[in-house]
Amino acid sequence: MRQLLSLLLAASLFVVTAAVAGDPRLVTVSGSGEVLVEPDLASLGIGVEARAPSVDAARRQVNDTVRAVLDLTRASGIAQEHVSSAALMVRPDYQWMPESRQQKLLGYVVTRRMNIRLTDISMLGEMLEGVLKLGINQVDPPAFDTTRRAEFERQALAAAAKDARQRAGVLAQALDMVLGPAHRIEATGGPVVRPMAERVMAASSADDAGSYQSGEIRIGSQVKASFELLGP
Repeated sequence: MRQLLSLLLAASLFVVTAAVAGDPRLVTVSGSGEVLVEPDLASLGIGVEARAPSVDAARRQVNDTVRAVLDLTRASGIAQEHVSSAALMVRPDYQWMPESRQQKLLGYVVTRRMNIRLTDISMLGEMLEGVLKLGINQVDPPAFDTTRRAEFERQALAAAAKDARQRAGVLAQALDMVLGPAHRIEATGGPVVRPMAERVMAASSADDAGSYQSGEIRIGSQVKASFELLGP
């Protein structure tokens, strides 16, 4: 009985070892790729904040500015589905009084945010100057994008796959082996779109409207791939 168990154990060990030995030798690497693109879309986040002794007074100031901005976008030919405005945000405005060691209510702060999507980014400077003149006092850095994003994402993904194969080839050559076919490849994370450099959008006069430059954006992808190693 013991001899039979020993034979069965040896047979099972042999099967496992053979399966392991029959597995292909793989090298796993990561690859990255990116494409530089001239943007043709811009999203402009802006806001207006007003302080006043009463909520109604601050709200009127904010709503007057928002209406003026909406009129500007219509006059500029911007489709109204590309313009959105958020609800009002209200908070009390307190000041700490050291003498009484209490907070004194000075009034209220009312804020409202807006977003303008520009399909013609040559209008960016003019739009920024225009909203600042109308009382907008919160301006985010514009977010740039492209209408051909899907196409450029595929190009970046292909570049990442080629980069992964080149990296694997370097390792194979260093080990005196030959790089075989890919056994597994997957995209890691989503495509990344980012500007090449941060730009400060500060302006002081209408002459500055033509000084805004969108530059280029980078669309990047990453992959993880496993390749077979052939050789001795």
